Amino acid sequence: MKTSLAIETSRELSNFRFYKDALYAFKSVLSKGLLGFNSELVEKICIRLICLSPMFGQFFQAQRPKYYEDKTLKYRDSVTPEVRMYKCLTADFVVDFEGYFKLTTKEECLKYLALSFMDFLKTLKYPGKLKKFEKEIFLQTVRDIFIENSIISVHDSI
Repeated sequence: MKTSLAIETSRELSNFRFYKDALYAFKSVLSKGLLGFNSELVEKICIRLICLSPMFGQFFQAQRPKYYEDKTLKYRDSVTPEVRMYKCLTADFVVDFEGYFKLTTKEECLKYLALSFMDFLKTLKYPGKLKKFEKEIFLQTVRDIFIENSIISVHDSI
C-alpha cells in the first residue's frame, strides 16, 4: 500500500528540532512499513497529520474520511490540473498539540505519535464502501511496524 503523509504544524514546533525530526521519522517509518500491506479495496492511503496550537486550531476543522474508488479530481490553476484518485482513502489525523508539545525527546515524540495514530485508526469511521476492508489486520500491521522499529513495545496498550 502506498502511503502519503502531509504534515501541518504550528510554528511553535519549529523552535525545537526534535519535534520536526520525530514527525518526519514517523512519516518515513509508516511509508516504508506499509509498502508490504496489500488490500483489494485500498491501494493508497493519504493522511494529513495536523498538530496545531489552540490559537491556530480554532480555525481548523478536520474533514471526515473519504474513499475514492476511481475518480478524477480537477484543480483550476494548478500545475497538475487533474489528479486521478484510484482506490484511495483520505483522512485527517489530528494530534493533540498540548500532549505533543510537552514532550522533551524525539523518542518520546515518536512513541506519542505511534500510540495516537493507532488510537486514531482504531476509532476511525471508515466510509461505507470500505465495510469489507481488513481494518483489524491493518491496525495490527501498523502496530507491528512500530514494534519492529522499536517505537513502541509489545506491552504498550492501544
